[in-house]
Amino acid sequence: MADFKFKYGDGEQCFSYPDEDIIAVVEPAKVEIPAGTEEEKALYALEHPMDCPPLEETVTAEDTCVILVPDTTRQWSHPAAMLKVLVAKLNKIGVPDEHILIVSAVGTHKKQTPAEHISIVGEDIYKRIKVVDHDCDSNLVKVGTSFRGNDIWVNATVMQYTKKFICAGTVFHFLAGFGGSRKYVLPGIAGRDTIMNNHSEYFAPGGVGSGRNLHVNPGAYSDDNPINREMFEAMDMVGIDFNMTSVMGPDKQIAFCYAGDPHTSHAAAVEKCRMLDGAEVDELADMVITCGMGFPKDINLYQTTAKPMINALGAKKEDPNSVMIVVSKCQEGIGNPDTVMMLNDFDNAYDREVYTRANYTIGLNVAYMLTAFGEQFHTIVVSSIPADAFKKSKIHACSTVTEAIELAHKLTGKEHLSCTLLPYGANTCTSLKQK
Repeated sequence: MADFKFKYGDGEQCFSYPDEDIIAVVEPAKVEIPAGTEEEKALYALEHPMDCPPLEETVTAEDTCVILVPDTTRQWSHPAAMLKVLVAKLNKIGVPDEHILIVSAVGTHKKQTPAEHISIVGEDIYKRIKVVDHDCDSNLVKVGTSFRGNDIWVNATVMQYTKKFICAGTVFHFLAGFGGSRKYVLPGIAGRDTIMNNHSEYFAPGGVGSGRNLHVNPGAYSDDNPINREMFEAMDMVGIDFNMTSVMGPDKQIAFCYAGDPHTSHAAAVEKCRMLDGAEVDELADMVITCGMGFPKDINLYQTTAKPMINALGAKKEDPNSVMIVVSKCQEGIGNPDTVMMLNDFDNAYDREVYTRANYTIGLNVAYMLTAFGEQFHTIVVSSIPADAFKKSKIHACSTVTEAIELAHKLTGKEHLSCTLLPYGANTCTSLKQK
């Protein structure tokens, strides 16, 4: 038997699995990571900007500067380390703290507490510089119309600043292909209708029953992905001047940092993400066991569906008798009221798709994906969420991985289940190796 410890909230889930039934344990690639602290890597990136002049040549003491940062669900990207060196650079140029605003690009996510703001920006920066949350329902200005005809409404206060920065991380994303850069404009500081219109491209254009758009996937970074293309358009309309982005290593520390032109720096981070977190498997498994990687990544079911579950699909057989076990504490529960409503008010994926197409929100989309998984294959969630929350779906709830494995054998009727394990499932995106 092989023993495993998967991150689970602030703790761990321990379990064992027969060696002979394990196909693979998928971990980040063995990429050489440069030495240095997080701040040293951020400073090097800042001093060596990609495709743009150094900030000393583009920012003056008379400029006002706004910096877009993640919300607490993405503070794993350690924006505080990047903010510290960026703010120090702006101060050195002559921009006072009073002329800097930090906006947490929450999109449609919840408003945050002072403690959460501190966790994102660091205590020193929080004491010195004003930090606010974006509000997707007020204080908006239209900056243009996208190639799809989507009106791009964004935070009006952000548009009043003469220089605009982003400090965030890059990782695989189920809609945008990759997170980072343009995503902190759309959805980050966009209006609710603009966001929902953009994200509704998750669905194929063929109407109910046609399912998702095959161009919208983790790693789908070209213009063929309409969500990604529109996000870049929105970023350019807003006029982001400078981007800083981290790529995290297996130790949850900044492994790589890039800065400069928002397109070029993000493309460099995307390439490194593919190298570090893109994992090809030689064989598809009867069962995958994937992990939300602990707090804050496994904070709720909403984040869990969009990351470790989506990322694990590429390692599992397309078979209704296959199994996915996701290990994610979800200490804040389901995490979105629309997702809760979809779980409570509908009892099949078809009706959920009908409703979601007609009333699109991201929360509805996530619930549709989750419950569709439950109808397509055996889906078991190991979390702190009560089983009663899933009573109108085909999702199974367990409190331990050992219990979930026992249930998987019972559901499939198989004594042996070939298995691929993803201890870094929230980051590592799987696909079958092409022969």
